[in-house]
Amino acid sequence: MDEVARPAIDGLEIEIELFGSCSDSCSVFRRHGVIASISPPTPERSIFNSVFAEGSDRLAPVIDELAAAYEEAGVRAWTVWVPDHDRRSAQLLAVRGHALDGAPRAMELGLDDLKPPAQPLPADVELTAGGVNALSRINDRAYGIDGPGWNAAMDRDPELPHETLLALIDGEPVAGALVLDREDDAVVSAVATLPEHQGRGLAGWIVTELLRSARGRGLKTGSLQASRAGAPVYERLGFADAGYVELWERREP
Repeated sequence: MDEVARPAIDGLEIEIELFGSCSDSCSVFRRHGVIASISPPTPERSIFNSVFAEGSDRLAPVIDELAAAYEEAGVRAWTVWVPDHDRRSAQLLAVRGHALDGAPRAMELGLDDLKPPAQPLPADVELTAGGVNALSRINDRAYGIDGPGWNAAMDRDPELPHETLLALIDGEPVAGALVLDREDDAVVSAVATLPEHQGRGLAGWIVTELLRSARGRGLKTGSLQASRAGAPVYERLGFADAGYVELWERREP
């Protein structure tokens, strides 16, 4: 594996652990070199039912067991995160009925190279520590999720080293994100801003403050998976492209 991409790829492990650790109804599946989140509260949301394997030699022996575990949990859609270099896993999944559902960019930076946001924090915005429950509600609204979504899968804080930061306006949360500490890397996740407050630079400020805090804890790098819309925000903060990760989804008819 390309060493440049390693933190951005390895961070998937703790992010998937997050998805399986924020509700009493969810669980984490582990086998040698494989981790998966199982989220019965969100059976149609493959993002919360995610798998990461350290290559096809780890994935192939447990793929049937994974499928059975999701079926037993009543999950109808689940996805495997496959780094761009891992063509064997992609081929394995394609012949087993998985379809390519997206390819977010893997991005990372050295925390000493973190750049401040170009625009000041709006005067009516307060940044404050928060919880996963409030952050989940922001994500559901930001991404227009009707029915079970973030708040169903993530209704409490995980027992993982993490920090959550919210942006408040008149005391109401309007944006947020969290960072998970994985060795020397700060893994950024769940970045979201309510639609009516987008375009004000809130996400950039939240991520910046979270990474400054991580740097103060002694962490050395930051990593994340970025959508096409989000990537320019992170580039302005100093993040660099480290390839991409494919989402291979299996969805029951």
